[in-house]
Amino acid sequence: MRVQADSRSEAAAGQSGAAVLLPTEEGDFWHLTVQQLIVTDAVTAMVRELALQSQLVARDSDQWLLRVERESLNQPGSRDRLASALQAAGYAVQLAVEVGRVTDSPARRNVAQAAERQLAAEKIIFDDPFVQAMMRDFGAKIVPGSIKPG
Repeated sequence: MRVQADSRSEAAAGQSGAAVLLPTEEGDFWHLTVQQLIVTDAVTAMVRELALQSQLVARDSDQWLLRVERESLNQPGSRDRLASALQAAGYAVQLAVEVGRVTDSPARRNVAQAAERQLAAEKIIFDDPFVQAMMRDFGAKIVPGSIKPG
């Protein structure tokens, strides 16, 4: 196991408290792969969390390097079960895991997608002429948290 040192920009981004998403090509592949593992119930519990919270840093033909922020996710049993699930999905690889700053994980992509859907739903409501008229003419207000994307 290696411990990855944070770069200055990554450290500054992490101090803001927000989960930063910096999409990568490997992240595109890893997000799709993890989503397929979840849909087919190939991973559950801690193995699912390892897959969701990890960033695929590099992949060779026989070994993939994942990065996680929390050491608690980096357990031998979870790594082995994730490797087995990947093998069953057609990826016969060994997994190496390092601890360090994660900027592109399936979980971060899921959060970003949910935020985009939420903003789009809110825009539809606030841009609706009827809603604008109700707010203007009758002092109607949108209750925070009441708009849910469909």
